[in-house]
Amino acid sequence: MLERLAAIGPKRAGTTSGREAAEFIRTRMEQLGLSGVHFEEFAFPRRDLAASSLEVTLEGAPAAALAHDVLDGSASGRVDADVVWVGAASARELAGRDVRARIALVTRHPLLHRSAQYASVAAAGAAAMLYVSTAPDNLRQVGSVRSGWEAAGPIPALTLGARDGERLAEARAAGRRVEAHIEVHASTSRAAGRNVLGEIIGRDRHTIVVGAHYDTWFAGATDNGAGVAAVLALAERFRARPQPRYCLRFVAYDGEELALYGGYDFLRRHGGDPILVVLNLESPAAKGASVHGLAHSEQPALDQALRAAGLDRQYETYLGMELVPQLFGGAIPTDVQGAYRAGFSTASTAVDSPFYHTSADTPDQVDLPRLAASVDGFERLLDQLLAQELAAFAAADPGVWRLQVEASAGALRVRVSDSAGVAQAGAQVEATLLEHGFFQAAVSRTQTDDTGWARVVFDRPGHPRADSLVHIAAGRAYPLAEVLIQPQPNAP
Repeated sequence: MLERLAAIGPKRAGTTSGREAAEFIRTRMEQLGLSGVHFEEFAFPRRDLAASSLEVTLEGAPAAALAHDVLDGSASGRVDADVVWVGAASARELAGRDVRARIALVTRHPLLHRSAQYASVAAAGAAAMLYVSTAPDNLRQVGSVRSGWEAAGPIPALTLGARDGERLAEARAAGRRVEAHIEVHASTSRAAGRNVLGEIIGRDRHTIVVGAHYDTWFAGATDNGAGVAAVLALAERFRARPQPRYCLRFVAYDGEELALYGGYDFLRRHGGDPILVVLNLESPAAKGASVHGLAHSEQPALDQALRAAGLDRQYETYLGMELVPQLFGGAIPTDVQGAYRAGFSTASTAVDSPFYHTSADTPDQVDLPRLAASVDGFERLLDQLLAQELAAFAAADPGVWRLQVEASAGALRVRVSDSAGVAQAGAQVEATLLEHGFFQAAVSRTQTDDTGWARVVFDRPGHPRADSLVHIAAGRAYPLAEVLIQPQPNAP
């Protein structure tokens, strides 16, 4: 399965190869005898690159040509400016550097997502970002810098290989002037992504979800062919067993690499289903990985099941999901972000591959013994969860807030409370109106009053379209609760 998925090549959402991968996974689910195998299609803004260029001078003399890629979500435009080195672009590093109207040279950091780095340098006034990869052999690591629902950010963003980036950083450290000319021409088009779903029907309609994203930048074996192969292996094992107590729903998500589109479309369609747990196999195994992580909701039944299955030992970095955004600049960069913040119990793997998001992420980079052990571990986990009484799943994660949304004259009213129902005054609330699928139409930012309520108004004429969605997130430094709703066409 891993080899077959890799052979399709890059499986970017909304492309011919992406559709080929979806068809392949659907066929495999049907061969396994899963029930109700089908696609769930969603529309999203695809960023299409027409042309780009990068020229660098050192002390006014042309430097050797530097190979580059344009990061997804980059703005179009032309920039001629000095280059300034800002390390990982943490708050501390940016505080000591003036990047206004300059090009920020930023190194990849495994615990700070590139979208957060991009947002930070743009907020500091940078004119563009050059992103320095950390992969071996001067390989360039690609990816998205979309931090929300926007198709493109405010400044151009390019990625370089480690050796090339280090040359520029060393020149700046030596006091030499580094200038760059950047030009990016890209456009946004409407594209369609497809989640693939199949199910094993249980004796009880309550459901455990097991998923992984199948879209990739290149062959994408560790990220995330290994995850899809693991999900299908689990489906095969449980299909060969007697009918389980609860339903098991298997999902292959699309569009994760761009903006978690598949995970949010699943939440939009199935957020009202009787879901007990959402499990996510994100990059479950890679050779040379220094971190093997498993993040989970602080839900007692789930935590106990994970430990009983031995997954806390297989994934040595075993931590609460609430810590992930603290490490990654506010994001949970995988498909369960929305489900977790909507209040579902979730767990997700993640390991760091040396060849993450590069052309060298091929099947030989997958740690097959560890992947097989992960499938065994998740099989034991599902056994533990299927044996639990419904009452065991009732406890909520204390770190997840709650949102109550009401329609009022000309606005939406949102009440923000913590897990115990205590109103949260002064909380930041961001609401996004989405139309035609996941196309951002308007944004409203406000904060709650002393009673925990906020009024959301979109600055645009007319009523929402029939296909409109409203995404609302609330928190302090980053979201602690999210909801994705479909308002009535005649509602404000």
